[in-house]
Amino acid sequence: MKFKLLTIFPEMLEAVLDTSILARARKSGAIETQVIDIRPFSQNKHKNTDDAPFGGGAGMVMTPQPTLDALRYACGEGFRGRRIYLSPRGERFTQKKAEELSRCEELVLLCGHYEGLDQRVIDLAIDEEISVGDYVLTGGELGALIITDAVARLLPGVLGCDESSVDESFSSGLLEYPQYTRPREIEGLSVPEVLLNGDQKQIDRWRRDEALRVTWARRPDLLETAFLDKSDRALLRALEKEVPKPRVCVLSKDEEKAHLFLSRMLEESRSALAPAAAEECDCLIALDEIDPGDLCPKRMFLPRPPRESERAAAKEKGMELHGFSPYAFDYNILRHRGDEGLKEALLLGLSDEDFVCVALRLLPIRRLKPGAADWGKSRRALNKPGKSPRALLSFSDGCREDCALSDQSQALVRALCAFARDGTPPVPDALERAAGGLIWP
Repeated sequence: MKFKLLTIFPEMLEAVLDTSILARARKSGAIETQVIDIRPFSQNKHKNTDDAPFGGGAGMVMTPQPTLDALRYACGEGFRGRRIYLSPRGERFTQKKAEELSRCEELVLLCGHYEGLDQRVIDLAIDEEISVGDYVLTGGELGALIITDAVARLLPGVLGCDESSVDESFSSGLLEYPQYTRPREIEGLSVPEVLLNGDQKQIDRWRRDEALRVTWARRPDLLETAFLDKSDRALLRALEKEVPKPRVCVLSKDEEKAHLFLSRMLEESRSALAPAAAEECDCLIALDEIDPGDLCPKRMFLPRPPRESERAAAKEKGMELHGFSPYAFDYNILRHRGDEGLKEALLLGLSDEDFVCVALRLLPIRRLKPGAADWGKSRRALNKPGKSPRALLSFSDGCREDCALSDQSQALVRALCAFARDGTPPVPDALERAAGGLIWP
């Protein structure tokens, strides 16, 4: 299989391609790689490959002429392969995508730089865009190497043992089981006995069970598409029972309203949420504006942004205080309030203030000088064309940053605020146009 990587920094790629498994695969002829420098194709006397964007804006854009000529040179006559542009707005790269690409005869990987590539190059000469993850890199070279490595190891003759590419993380749809080697014991820790008894059937079962355990704990989303037999499902049910469920209490002046809300949570949650006495519960949800008083659960949720006095009182008690709209709750958010939980909450509904805070965390931002942000003025700026909303962000690790939304993010934040006010979810297409598909799942 042939890999052709187009870049303006060829030395970044050659260093990796000449090392380890990829180097041996090239030497044995299992794969062919060619790094093509885009700069010599430039017709500019200074061999420039970038220029300022039409319409203004920060940064530079890769110019079409040298890139198109380099792509045409790489493809040559009778090209039978896939032309891929490494782009943050592309399809997420997965093991399944790697397996699909491994069936191609040839891959041409274009590494972007600066603020992106002239759209006309994509329209004329690119078959698909691929992203290696939801983060920003300085260029596409690292992404191209990731794709090359992941695809190459699936080809015959690249790995020392062909089974190695099958019996590992993601190939089976699960994360890989723990591995052990000599010595049998080190610093008081021993190799599991089942791996030493020579019974291959027991070893295979142990490995499968351990793969299920680690996947369930770290990447439960993979279990939704993995092939699971009867024994697998029995183990997962047992693991689910071992997890203590949060005790939840719903407070409202209207008893019927509280019961309806709790019933909806029970229907929509994967696992039941048992109501408990308010003073003993893990999570307290107030559907009306009430004074938290002497209640001290681990977490408390109010139907509005908490006041500073309430936040201070909660902090003294060691309690988490959050302000979300009532329809923002489900089992997953209560159980896991990391970034993935926040992404899910975006589509379930947040208070106006929390909505903007979350959006600022997930979207591209510009850093400002300390003291430059004013939250109150920033909120008014959200509805003024040409103004740049700003915020002072506080993170759970204690870090604080003055930030402003990048130009491409402001339309999305306005759509999110509108959703927070009237409860009508934005149209997915509009979100994707505003944020490049970063949020809508």
